[in-house]
Amino acid sequence: MVDFTGFPGTVNGMMTLMEIKEEVLPTLTFEEKAELTRAIWEYDEWDLQMIEGCKPGGAFDKLRNEAIAEDERGETEVWP
Repeated sequence: MVDFTGFPGTVNGMMTLMEIKEEVLPTLTFEEKAELTRAIWEYDEWDLQMIEGCKPGGAFDKLRNEAIAEDERGETEVWP
């Protein structure tokens, strides 16, 4: 795990993208770069899934329709 708090220009461990590219990336091992790349791609994939799920006809729309149907059938309870 990389601790960014010791790098110049950080505020509470936060850095700009330029600082990361110039100061951090050169210090990472191949394995750390690979791990970072995987984390970025996984985040992007999750974002895309959330965007798709929120579109009409997406997963959230289907869940909403199921909840409305359950409520109309009287199968729901009042939340305390």
